[in-house]
Amino acid sequence: MMATTTVDRHPNETHTSVDRVLELEGKGAGVYFAPSSQGISLQLGALSILLGMLWAFQAQIVSPDSLPFLEPLALSLGAVGIFAGGMWNLRNGVTVAGVIGGVYGVFWLSFGLLLLLQYGPLTTSKLVGPVEFGHVLGLYLWIMAIVSAGLTIPTFWVNKTVFTQQALLAVVFIALGIGYSSAPGGSGMLKLGGWLSLVDGILAFIVAIALVSNETAGKTVIPLP
Repeated sequence: MMATTTVDRHPNETHTSVDRVLELEGKGAGVYFAPSSQGISLQLGALSILLGMLWAFQAQIVSPDSLPFLEPLALSLGAVGIFAGGMWNLRNGVTVAGVIGGVYGVFWLSFGLLLLLQYGPLTTSKLVGPVEFGHVLGLYLWIMAIVSAGLTIPTFWVNKTVFTQQALLAVVFIALGIGYSSAPGGSGMLKLGGWLSLVDGILAFIVAIALVSNETAGKTVIPLP
């Protein structure tokens, strides 16, 4: 039986259901709201698709001139899929996955808007041009690399696969940051970042499928070390 605490109130005040919830010692999923499935698989599944497409562009499997094709993917899979999964995790009290989903969701939103609204005007501008644009984009990716490295720390207490996937994502941002910062001579690092993003996307996909399969089967069918 969950204990309750006594709240002093005026005799004429009504003791509502909200008041009774606020008096409970344990709060969160199942108290304020009913528990539900987590959003980790959603955000990692969306991330795996984005990383797969990023690999195709950065490794030059497709023409780099087609980079604006990432606009709708970033704004849908990233800004909606990853962000929604993160917010659902926060709702269920899974802080680390919620924060990661929120951070990368808004990152992909900004990246999609950058390609949509500024990529063409800035790269063709005489004041900016493709080289300076690459330098600024490289700086942004370096900042994301630092943020990703910081977010790697709490995943150490999740499991080895998630920790490896998050750590590798930080390395992807480092490689791409170096590549764009040293443009136009950074094509080698951009290709490396592309291939690393493919490996990271595969890891994210494995975790997403394992979580869905294990929960659906009610037992561990795809173990995650």
